[in-house]
Amino acid sequence: MISGKQKRAAIMVKRQERRERERIARQRPPALVPPPPRDSLPVDVSQLAPNNSYGPGLPRFAQHGYYVDQWYACVDCGKHEVWTAGQQKWWYETAKGYIDSIAIRCKPCRVIRRSGRTISKKNNDNNKGSNAS
Repeated sequence: MISGKQKRAAIMVKRQERRERERIARQRPPALVPPPPRDSLPVDVSQLAPNNSYGPGLPRFAQHGYYVDQWYACVDCGKHEVWTAGQQKWWYETAKGYIDSIAIRCKPCRVIRRSGRTISKKNNDNNKGSNAS
């Protein structure tokens, strides 16, 4: 059997060992965070469009804290393009684009798609005006 005095002594030794381990752990330098890639731009999370989602929260670029160039293939013509960090920053922070959206069309295909919309809208507006009389 161990006496109360011996139990207290063992407890004190364990406490002292734990304190020493904690002191050594505090002295270690924190893990180094890798620097962002060379052509990246920082993310200003306060400038992103509001997101009322129940999802996991911020998208990957916001979690990392920087935008990086992304390759994509145009869905219309199949041409491979780069969505640059500057274009992403403009889209998400200035134009307030939806944070889960990504580039899917190259510039020429976007222009063609938009011109088709305006032509059909003009046709619809002309038809509405002629039906009113």
